[in-house]
Amino acid sequence: MASIIFDLIALILELVFWVAWEALPTVFYFTALALLFAATFGRITVEFPTSMIRVGWTGLLQVTRTSEGRVILSPALGVVVGFVIWTIIISAVIIVHAYRL
Repeated sequence: MASIIFDLIALILELVFWVAWEALPTVFYFTALALLFAATFGRITVEFPTSMIRVGWTGLLQVTRTSEGRVILSPALGVVVGFVIWTIIISAVIIVHAYRL
């Protein structure tokens, strides 16, 4: 009986970990998608770049600006930016809570 309970607890913890592992990048991406576009008045957007050029002799790909003058970040960079945004928000909440009188 105890092994069944431990197996159920392990299954639930694994499910929670898996959901968090899959959901967090999505939350970070949509945070960056919304906040970057709003904060920069549409000058920076997060989307998959349609046109890229090769840089010089290195052959590395570079994302070019669109004709509208927008800077495009790839979805992976959007996840990183979203993570940074949430880190700043959580840090600010912790600091405000710690120094509240």
